[in-house]
Amino acid sequence: MADATQDFFRSLARRGHDRRLTAIDEGSVRFDIDRGGQVDHWLVAIEKGDITVTQQATGGDAVVRADRAVFDRIASGEAYFLTTVLRGEAAVEGHPRLFATVRRLFPPPPAAGTMRSRGGDDG
Repeated sequence: MADATQDFFRSLARRGHDRRLTAIDEGSVRFDIDRGGQVDHWLVAIEKGDITVTQQATGGDAVVRADRAVFDRIASGEAYFLTTVLRGEAAVEGHPRLFATVRRLFPPPPAAGTMRSRGGDDG
C-alpha cells in the first residue's frame, strides 16, 4: 500500500527549491503525525525557497499536528490542508505567515465537481 505521507515528505526533499516559497527568508515547520500512539516527526526548513526535510522531534517555528489518516488525505490531495485545520482535524501553532506560505506545498484541493460526485447527491 502506498504511503502518502512518506511519499509527500520524500518528494519535498527531492524538490530542493520551490520559487513559490522565496518570500520566506528563513523558517521551519515541524509536522507531528500520529500513527496510533506513535508520532512521526518531519521538519521542513525553508530558506529563500530552498527546502530541506529531516525527521526530527524538535525545532520548528510552527507545528502541524494531525492523525496519519488525515495527513495521508492532505498529502494525496484528497483533502485541503486549510479545511482540515478549520474542521479541527489538524492543529497548527506558531507563525501564521509560515502556514499561509507552506500550504502551497500541498496538492491543490479537490475540484468542486469531484466533491459533489463524492457526496452522491447533486441536487
